[in-house]
Amino acid sequence: MGIIIKRPWLEEFLKQGGRRLLYGRRKTGKTFYTRLVLPDYQYFIVRKGGTIYDPLEDQEIDTRVFLRLCRSEDNIVLDEFHRADPRLFDALQAGVCQENMVLITSTMHYHRRFTEGPEAPLKGLFSIRQVGLISPVELLATDWSLEGKILVEHLVFYQEPVLIGRSIKDIVLSGREFAKSLVGEVLDEEDYTYTRRFDAILEAIAAGRNKLTEIAAYLHARGLLEKPSTSHITKYIDVMLRTGLLERIEVWGKRRRSLYRHVSPLTELVYYLDARYGFYDLPLPWSYIEKAVKTRIPLLVERFMERLLAGLFGYKPVKILEPEIDIALAEFQRIRLVAEVKWVEKLTRRELRHIEEKLARFPDAQALLIVPDKTIVPETWLEVWDTKDLAAKARQQTNT
Repeated sequence: MGIIIKRPWLEEFLKQGGRRLLYGRRKTGKTFYTRLVLPDYQYFIVRKGGTIYDPLEDQEIDTRVFLRLCRSEDNIVLDEFHRADPRLFDALQAGVCQENMVLITSTMHYHRRFTEGPEAPLKGLFSIRQVGLISPVELLATDWSLEGKILVEHLVFYQEPVLIGRSIKDIVLSGREFAKSLVGEVLDEEDYTYTRRFDAILEAIAAGRNKLTEIAAYLHARGLLEKPSTSHITKYIDVMLRTGLLERIEVWGKRRRSLYRHVSPLTELVYYLDARYGFYDLPLPWSYIEKAVKTRIPLLVERFMERLLAGLFGYKPVKILEPEIDIALAEFQRIRLVAEVKWVEKLTRRELRHIEEKLARFPDAQALLIVPDKTIVPETWLEVWDTKDLAAKARQQTNT
């Protein structure tokens, strides 16, 4: 058996019994963790077209047979339920099936037609939870053979459950195909067609064009828009926000202004390499790719740390541009925490003084400096956390 990351909140939800519904983007571990936590449940998956597959018996059954089973048997998991025949939802609404049931869907938005709205058949019948990527807190609370700087750089990618245990070289080289197929699968499950504009928007954002005007200009320069107008790309951005491919982060102090980012560190890296170096088109040697990856790792670590701190403190990430701060967390219209991430082997006094000056501009906020190892930091008034501190705090939160 491979490495299993404990997800306490998800385990608690699944073990509570009753009618439960999990939703989330593909490849986030919904099915794996459900079957791990509930091994005695009968598992079925709805195939495209509406037929229901029983992997234990290796046979397909129709909706009528499945509903007869639901009447007599308890403890059932139905995966990709959104593909099912509408008769199934009518039966669930009528209370035909037993109480202990788990529904799973690899959609972020499409399934809402069954759970929200005045005529939604499953409205109010199921306890619902979203399953996203594995959180940095869950990853750092796990015991690993690696440690320190190298460990964190691997954990950045292990947020994608399917990448756990792989080397960075393998992640990057196999990710060339996996990233785009993942995007295509996510859009397909939500009933959208994967077009070149989706691709180009993901490239633009990975290349640092994270404002709507910059993204529109990027697509216009590549002949994908007649005019660099944001009105032509907002529907694509909205789709990728709803499907969990992108996230929006508020710019602090700027009303109605946001920046856009990849949710997945893998798609962020792969689309960056493609936009910058022609990753998909050119037969680049690993030595060349490795250098490019190393230039991007510090930004990916910074995002990892932002999610970690947000999970530890329960605050909302925002972006401060003046001065530019690596990590800023807010609560009730107040900046509660500011942090700089220096993912380096050595930190000079001059660099440290610059960091102190920036963070000192937020006297009411907790000020952190995050580094691979505390020994590289000269004396400072800042609170310094290294990888050992981060792991200890993650374990403490998970245990409580």
